[in-house]
Amino acid sequence: MKKPTRKPAGDAAPTEIDPQVAALGFEEAVEQLEAIIERMERGEIALEDSLREYARGDSLVRRCRQILDQAEQRIEAISGQALDAGARPDAAEPPF
Repeated sequence: MKKPTRKPAGDAAPTEIDPQVAALGFEEAVEQLEAIIERMERGEIALEDSLREYARGDSLVRRCRQILDQAEQRIEAISGQALDAGARPDAAEPPF
């Protein structure tokens, strides 16, 4: 049986996220990343597998950052709408 060929992790574009990882939510991505870190720290995986796991972990980290960036943009949009509606940024009371 022939093994499927894999593109080496170093050939991936820095901003490319694995399609399977791109479908994950933040909590799922963090959970998978923590599992990878635990396996690597315990030395449970061989070097080649470790390199693949490292590449997947890198993709998971980028996914988490992507989700956090999107959340930050949403917060800024909401804050901007509040300012446009007449809220003052120097108001004595917090908006929440």
